[in-house]
Amino acid sequence: MNNLEAAKQEVLKGCRLTIEKAFTVGTAGNISARVAGEELFVITPTTMDYAILTAEDLVVIDMEGKVVDGKYAPSIEHNLHRLIYLKRPDVNAVVHVHSTYATAYASIEGITVMPSIDIESINYLGGDVDRCPFAAPGSDELAAYTSDYLGKKAAVLMQNHGSTCVGKDMGTAITACEIVEKTCYSLFLINTMGKPIPFDAAFKEKAWNKYSNKFGVK
Repeated sequence: MNNLEAAKQEVLKGCRLTIEKAFTVGTAGNISARVAGEELFVITPTTMDYAILTAEDLVVIDMEGKVVDGKYAPSIEHNLHRLIYLKRPDVNAVVHVHSTYATAYASIEGITVMPSIDIESINYLGGDVDRCPFAAPGSDELAAYTSDYLGKKAAVLMQNHGSTCVGKDMGTAITACEIVEKTCYSLFLINTMGKPIPFDAAFKEKAWNKYSNKFGVK
């Protein structure tokens, strides 16, 4: 299997897992994987059901945004994925989903960050996760916001939209999606009873530096 074929299989793996974990409904969201050793990435096509996608349906795009292979139009968020790959050479997989609790939490007025409330959210995500401002789906503004607010973390919330998670491979990117969803759900529970207890900033940084290579994206 060559690197391009391997990247396509990673994307199909991501499609399967987002369905299994109920992170996607209909044709919402988009998934991509970097092609190792090439200035290319593979991404899901626009408005196609993940459950029926094959390797031949996926779209190959270069880092200048040009489609180099594919019989369908790419996801409208292909520029968002491209900017992340350009800014984050450590990232090899990008998963954007509209999962229930992450989308709900990202739609609360006044929320600017998803605080880390447990060890998993630090080790897998890098600590507190920012929420980027709203912009129209598929727009250059949304691509810029998402890639900027992601920073060096493994996830970013998107106002009134969902979340985008990244990883050194598809498995870690999907795990980041799971941790975001779990954390948002936990925050809803916590906020009915009180406030989350904050972690010490130095501890969060130390833990992320220690475990990010194992669990995250470094």
